[in-house]
Amino acid sequence: MPKSVYDRGLLRPDDIARLQRVFDEACRRRDVHPDSAEAREVALNLLALHNAGMVEEDMLMETVGFRRLEPKSA
Repeated sequence: MPKSVYDRGLLRPDDIARLQRVFDEACRRRDVHPDSAEAREVALNLLALHNAGMVEEDMLMETVGFRRLEPKSA
């Protein structure tokens, strides 16, 4: 039987909604614009954490919401 799109690693609508809530709150707490480089790092970290199995909203928020990302060196 073929795998569903969700079994192949794609995000479900509720996953997207959860990640969006965490992203929005993390940006608010860090006082960064959602289109900034720092916000892109937050988004990438959220996706990596989710793909690694961290799916609880509270845990995601605790991990990315309070920690300020270090700027990338040039």
